Amino acid sequence: MKIAILYYDGFAEFEVVLAALVFHAEHDIVSVAVEDREYRSEEKQRFCVDQILRDVDVDSIDLLIIPGGDPAPLIGNQELKSFIEELVAKNKKVAGICGGASMLAGFGVLKGKKCTGMTSGVAPSDRPNVNKEYEYYSESIVSDEHVVVDGNIITAQGQAYIEFAVELARLMGVYEQEGEDYEADLNWLKNIR
Repeated sequence: MKIAILYYDGFAEFEVVLAALVFHAEHDIVSVAVEDREYRSEEKQRFCVDQILRDVDVDSIDLLIIPGGDPAPLIGNQELKSFIEELVAKNKKVAGICGGASMLAGFGVLKGKKCTGMTSGVAPSDRPNVNKEYEYYSESIVSDEHVVVDGNIITAQGQAYIEFAVELARLMGVYEQEGEDYEADLNWLKNIR
């Protein structure tokens, strides 16, 4: 299976690094981006991209992972929006954590979908003085769960990066004995003995 991770300036690497770890042994992991250039993560690390979106064969992608960070500058990017919409239309799995979920909401992908996102959950859209990212969720069914799966769309709160990684692995069939292996990975990543 092919797992794609979206790079953009300021993406939160820590939110997706464990997902890459659980997939690295048996899956092809590629980084994708809008442009062929170096990207700096929120942690100020530099990353090179494997493929730009226009060169990606959407049919070859089984899961797209969108990390958090500040996706607001990308919300108007029609190429990225079309890429994500095509993945969703072809029933590919699309996962966004924290700001990655906000990107999906901003593109309208979460309209009518049960979801979560942001750092610690999505604030109600009727709160005064909330930022634009919260408004993106106004047509979504917002949950306070750490990770939400609605069809082929997976969203997570930023603080739930461990649960996000293990849930993605479960959805992609990494675990032979789902209950035991899932719990074992979750406990190992949380340092629970």
